Amino acid sequence: MKILCVIDDEGGLLFNHRRVSKDRILIEKVLEIVGNDKLYISSFSTSLFENKDHIVVDDDYLEHAQDHDYCFVEDKKLLAYKDKINMFYLFHWNRHYPSDFSLDYLPENAMQLKDSMEFVGSSHDDILLEVFEK
Repeated sequence: MKILCVIDDEGGLLFNHRRVSKDRILIEKVLEIVGNDKLYISSFSTSLFENKDHIVVDDDYLEHAQDHDYCFVEDKKLLAYKDKINMFYLFHWNRHYPSDFSLDYLPENAMQLKDSMEFVGSSHDDILLEVFEK
């Protein structure tokens, strides 16, 4: 499966049980990456992808996603699924938040960095996207 995550400088996903951000341009970038393929999200993420095609809302999506499917992860632990992950799109904010839920699996140790790019978002001036692949 292909994972898409947004983290702060310390690997945080959520703080005070809220997402790090809901940057409109970042979400457009996610949809551009996914194209016409399925994008699995949890019910927590539905407000980011309202009225979008190819979205599958499933709170157990990490169990159901196949090799070619994309999964937008905001509120799930990934370590147990590391062997199923074949690509990882990691969006970095240039901020540090007092996170209460952090990413438990980082691709740097098990995957190769294939690409990276910086872009300006709607709420953040500098967003780094790193693409890792097995």
